[in-house]
Amino acid sequence: MREFGMGFFGRNPFDKDARNKMREEWSKMTDSEKLEFMNKRMEGFDKCEDRFSVEAIDARCEEWMKMSNEEKQAFVDEKKKAFESRMQNMHGHFGFGFGR
Repeated sequence: MREFGMGFFGRNPFDKDARNKMREEWSKMTDSEKLEFMNKRMEGFDKCEDRFSVEAIDARCEEWMKMSNEEKQAFVDEKKKAFESRMQNMHGHFGFGFGR
């Protein structure tokens, strides 16, 4: 399933590249593909309150440990890029102009 580099649909509104990619891919999808995508994304949405249960944390740790070093580094790099983008957009939004 397509993730658009954003995790949940629309989760990181400050990652401009991911948002543009999502829009491009979304516009190419058929209505049935869009419905399937959203249904898949919403399957686990009602389980958000379980994010910090022992079982949920164990599952995420197990998933992390199965990743290769390259996959882990790509994950960290993606999170750093999104954070930096968010900070640049916040500073620009509030008129500080940093990072521009």
